Amino acid sequence: MLLAATYIEKQTPVSLMPHFSFVQVRVLLLTIVVSLIVPPVVPAAEDESQSLASSVQNNYSARYTEITKKILLTSIELERFSLNYRLQNCRRSTLRKLVFWGAQEAGAASGMAFEITAVQQFGQGRQKLLRLNKNSLQHGLRAAEVGSIVAASGSGFELVANVVKGAISRNKGFDFHSANRFVFSKLKDIDELIARRDALVNAHPDHPAHDRAVIEGKLLHAMRGAFVDEYAHFSSNSRSSAAVENLFYALNMSYNILGAVGAGLGYKSVNQPKLNGPSNIVFTVSGAIAAVTPLLCSAQLCIHGKLLLRSQKERWGGTESDIQEMAKQADLLSSSSSEQGSLIPSLPATTRFALYGESSKRFAKQLEGEITTMQRLRKVALQNSVLGPPIGGLLMTQGILGSRGYYKYFPARPKTQLDLSYKGAVCGTVGTTMAVAGNAAWLLASLSYEHNLRRHKKLPEQLIKERLVHLDEVEHIVSAL
Repeated sequence: MLLAATYIEKQTPVSLMPHFSFVQVRVLLLTIVVSLIVPPVVPAAEDESQSLASSVQNNYSARYTEITKKILLTSIELERFSLNYRLQNCRRSTLRKLVFWGAQEAGAASGMAFEITAVQQFGQGRQKLLRLNKNSLQHGLRAAEVGSIVAASGSGFELVANVVKGAISRNKGFDFHSANRFVFSKLKDIDELIARRDALVNAHPDHPAHDRAVIEGKLLHAMRGAFVDEYAHFSSNSRSSAAVENLFYALNMSYNILGAVGAGLGYKSVNQPKLNGPSNIVFTVSGAIAAVTPLLCSAQLCIHGKLLLRSQKERWGGTESDIQEMAKQADLLSSSSSEQGSLIPSLPATTRFALYGESSKRFAKQLEGEITTMQRLRKVALQNSVLGPPIGGLLMTQGILGSRGYYKYFPARPKTQLDLSYKGAVCGTVGTTMAVAGNAAWLLASLSYEHNLRRHKKLPEQLIKERLVHLDEVEHIVSAL
């Protein structure tokens, strides 16, 4: 220190040298040395400020990732439930199909046997009364009675099976009301999480990834709406289809029971002519119900399905436009990945899930189309909108002709009565032949169609299972966020 002071004194002119004491010089030199060793106070404060800002941003990113992850995982859980709900409702036993077809075919074939016998006997009787063989006519009527009972039993079996299936679905939580309750609770959770996420994003407008977070928020809103739209369509379609199916079985059972009653009265009318009129009236009512059954089923399917769909959407929201919005936001999110910051390190998982959701709509349309086709093939010819009314109309015409012949020409003009019965039997033969051929064609077409779908792995249950596997993959990626 003394050498330093001496050096300064020697190098500085006397006129410019301030008058410092030796102690003051030593204090000054000590201050200079300390300033060289100890870093400035201001830079240390700046580092601390930067560290605090970095900590805040990291906390924001962690909270953002946590909430977004919860939204995606809850959405996956909801989608998995929806797929299992579909899987439970689209399954159909091949045994049940064969039992129902066998019952309907037995009823139609026995009816055709009676009609052929009636054409033969009434044709002979209208020419010569004594040529009418009462025993043959009674055998034909008895066959029609037994066949109608078998056909009615087939529909009754289907109704009971549907009740049992409904009970099983209810126990598993896959009935309509249980499914709605589950979906409602999960949508409530998703809405709360989305609200928390939006509030978090709005609280950090200066973050570099703010715009990207806003886009992702719009995507999540659209994803939520798209799921609601998809679920609403399937649940309403499933519910209305089940209701229509049960209505068809109930009507089918009713007109087959009436057919059995009419055949029983006809059997007795061979020896008790006074029962011929009531027998033909019952046949007329039976044919009328058979004719309007497909029309009633189609009307209920359309009206009930639309009302259910409207109710579901009004309750939860969601429109088909959400699908387009989700695709749009997913594209924006993907294109902005290299231009803006990211709050989630593994953000591609979010994009992939969004694209999965966007493609799910196309899948849903394909799946609903397959299920609709399966439901159409599931119905027998009597229910078909093309064959049902003509077949029922022909059987109703037979009843009307028989009633007119009895109430107008019996007993004064028995040959005229038998002539009208003959013409009615011809109509009945055409109708029952159409029913037999239609039932056989339905079974063959149904089995062939299902075999073709199964071979190409496009059966509804196969497509749903593949989608469940894909959903597991998406969940694995999202869980890693």
